[in-house]
Amino acid sequence: MSYQHNAMAQAVSKILLSEVRSGGAANWSIPSRLTRKCTLWQGIADWPRPDIAFEDPVTGSSLAIEFKPPNHSKREYVTGLGQMLTYLESFEFAGLVLPKKSTDGFLIADHLEGVIRRELGDRPILLMSYDKSVEQLTVHRKLKKRTGPKFKGPKRRGRGTFWAYWRDLSHYDLFELLRIIDQKQGRQFDQAYDTFWNQFRQKGKALTWEGTARKISVSVHNTSHRINAQYSLRHCRLLSPEGGLTMRGLSLLHIGKVYGPDSDAFLAELARSVLLDGNHLELILWMEEQARGIKKKDRKTSDAFLHAIDAELVSAGVIRPPKNKGKGKPTFFRDEAKLWNKLGLLENRGNGYFFPGEGFRFDWRAIVSATRGEMG
Repeated sequence: MSYQHNAMAQAVSKILLSEVRSGGAANWSIPSRLTRKCTLWQGIADWPRPDIAFEDPVTGSSLAIEFKPPNHSKREYVTGLGQMLTYLESFEFAGLVLPKKSTDGFLIADHLEGVIRRELGDRPILLMSYDKSVEQLTVHRKLKKRTGPKFKGPKRRGRGTFWAYWRDLSHYDLFELLRIIDQKQGRQFDQAYDTFWNQFRQKGKALTWEGTARKISVSVHNTSHRINAQYSLRHCRLLSPEGGLTMRGLSLLHIGKVYGPDSDAFLAELARSVLLDGNHLELILWMEEQARGIKKKDRKTSDAFLHAIDAELVSAGVIRPPKNKGKGKPTFFRDEAKLWNKLGLLENRGNGYFFPGEGFRFDWRAIVSATRGEMG
């Protein structure tokens, strides 16, 4: 994945979600399955992992989409067809959005349309292409109803957000957790976390982002902290569903051992995992988009701004409305901005990173730099 891939995929996601939620605009969809209540899928997909995913809380329907950026070979786009078909194991519908042409000028979208028509005519799949801009999508194949046994929706994992849920976990904590998990390969994550909790948190050895010792509170149980940490690592692809370290997790651990968890190299690699694998880049792009509609009076304080952002994201279908309004946490966002600040993704104004009357200022140079690399 890369900044270009994720930014373009988010733009497509915004267009398609808006069309579904508006009703008649989505002439490629099935309104009886994907209704006006459709939202982004709020969960963790370990594998297969779509670039775009929607879910409908009314019908239980779901749609997973593979997005392919421009300037690649025919082989890359044919691979997208296989990825799309794999999504049908976990989602009711699947789709592929790709360029009109491959890098050699071959009309790859038309070619795949023919393959699907001849070989996959009864599958509930969507095919779209774009030429110069993803803002103008061409529908090659509309969705068809799924036939056969009643489909069971995807199992949602996580804390009800499409981005990595990050709470009370510093880069020092993360490094120690990765180290302990690596030592306990084959054992449950819960056991590894208990070791971290007993040897670090309860002995005053765990550190904050600032490098100071965390306060010890024997009254606090480690269950919620453990679950939060597990979801953070899983969503950032550092931890496998079985509880062991992934290749990304091992790579980050190696960087920490060589350069230290407070090194620029460790923080840069963590930023990459959070932004791309943890979907925080997509969240930031959505926030930037929706922030344009926030009134000046709702930009005076951080709390007011976050409440307003919440409302805008709910309205757009990016997050679901709270089940118990007025109860629990005031907003979806708690530590995300703190995390972005610690990873160097926000501009600062001296004594904070919220700008009264404006909001957050993202350091796009740092964000793009952190997300360079792999092709999605």
